[in-house]
Amino acid sequence: MADQIKFLTKFIYLLGGVSSGIAAVDEAARRNEASPTVVQQNQQSKTQVRNSIQGFRETLDKLEIDFRTTPELQPYYIKLAGVASGAATAEDLAAKNQFDAAGRALLNVINRLTDVLLLMRTTA
Repeated sequence: MADQIKFLTKFIYLLGGVSSGIAAVDEAARRNEASPTVVQQNQQSKTQVRNSIQGFRETLDKLEIDFRTTPELQPYYIKLAGVASGAATAEDLAAKNQFDAAGRALLNVINRLTDVLLLMRTTA
């Protein structure tokens, strides 16, 4: 779980810079001021972001299953339940080109994961 927190945190940091660049290119494209190459690169960036968020959601789905099915982890499952749906929300927002909102949804996921780690630490 600590690895997921590290990866998500790094991703959100990078997303902040990418998101503003994506929005700027989208705006330039709306004004017909962006070259086809730049628009194509922007589309590739959007696809990469969406694929990354999808990968996080899939990883969190597996993490929830592990917590639900591992007797030692079951007591913490209640706190963990729903993190994958938070990532799914981020995935839906990214599909709608709402990358800032997707990043905020992922921040909520990180907060939930951190809460579970803290609970595990204090009860272990």
